[in-house]
Amino acid sequence: MNLNREGEQGIIPMRSDRFFSADAQWYFATREGAAVGPFNDKTHASQGLRDFLEFLALAKPRVLARFFQSLAKAAP
Repeated sequence: MNLNREGEQGIIPMRSDRFFSADAQWYFATREGAAVGPFNDKTHASQGLRDFLEFLALAKPRVLARFFQSLAKAAP
């Protein structure tokens, strides 16, 4: 049974797993479509995602703007 996340209202969007494996290495995908990794295993990728989310929560707006600009430049 799918439920809305805290703060969400209305129709529940489709969700997908952020973690994936390629060539025996693990990665996580950001909402912006960037793949972050490689990590040795899914546990380390999960910790990497927590670290990434903490960075997003604590970074100053100027740092975040530069970060998102770099993602846009790296996109195919």
